[in-house]
Parts: sequence; C-alpha cells; structure tokens
Amino acid sequence: MRSIRSERGAALVEFAFIFSLVLMIAIGTFEWGMGFRDRLSVSQSVREGARVGAALGDRSGADCGIIEASAGALAAIGDNDVKELWIYESDVDGTVSGFRQIYRPAAGTDDPLTLKCSGGWYPIQLTWPESSRDNAGPVRDWLGVKVVLDHEWKTGFLWWQGTVQWEEKVVMHLEPKVIS
Repeated sequence: MRSIRSERGAALVEFAFIFSLVLMIAIGTFEWGMGFRDRLSVSQSVREGARVGAALGDRSGADCGIIEASAGALAAIGDNDVKELWIYESDVDGTVSGFRQIYRPAAGTDDPLTLKCSGGWYPIQLTWPESSRDNAGPVRDWLGVKVVLDHEWKTGFLWWQGTVQWEEKVVMHLEPKVIS
C-alpha cells in the first residue's frame, strides 16, 4: 500500500514539471507568434510607403500618400504604439541624411490646424519638402521610409513583459518623372 501512495506523489511531481514546461512553451509560442506578426506588419508598412513614395516623387501630397500606405499596413497591429514615421533623403546604403520629414500619430492635445493627412499625423520635423525631391534626370534621389513602433508583450509572463521598440526602414530610388 505504501508503494502505491509514493508512486502517486511521484506522478504528481512529474506532472507539475511537465505541465510547467508545456505552459512555458505554449506562452512563448504565442508571444513569439504575435511579435512575428507585428514585425511583419511593420516591414510591410515601410515597403508600401517607400513604393508609393518612389512613384509619387516630388508631387504635392506625396507625404500623405506615403503615410496612408504605411498606416494601412499597420492597421492590423492593434494596441501597439507607432511612435514615428520618417520620410527621408537617403543614399543607396540607407543612410539618413539631414533632410527628413518626421511624423507621429496625432494626439488629442494637438492643434487640428497643424495635422497632416486627414488629421491623423502630426509633423515633428519638416526639412525635406516634396517639392525639393529630385526625380528628374540620371541622378535621382533615394527615398527612405522608417517606422518606429513599440511592441507590447501580451502576457507579461517571465521575460515577455513591457514593451520592446522596433524600427524598420526601406530605401527606394525615386521613379523618373513622366513628362507628357
């Protein structure tokens, strides 16, 4: 009789160890999957923004087109916080020059007259206006788009606590200006 009781206790201890390990793997898989999904959304958003920006070039409203294309890809992220969206002059290596447009999502305290693109984005720094972008001739500008996002971990379990900041950037050559 004592042998049966001691084996029940051993089985309970083994179950506790195995269950803890399986629970940790399941939560880790969930967190990694959500993080991977968000990282892919950020990557997609900068590609979409750069693609639109390369096509629009120096046209009026190009920044709004870039912002709207990027924001559309970020819509699936949900409660994560986009900190900044950069539109900048670059070289082929992706180096950020001094010329850039930096925007952040609008806050309730922002002056509605300063908001850009259907009232959704607040300009932080404006040093590369659309009209100064060179998309004519053999030496065209390189346009970069960068998104900075705070990814919030969902469970708060073990090392998946708080937020982690991600940034992603893409650089594309401006398309040649079409003269008709």
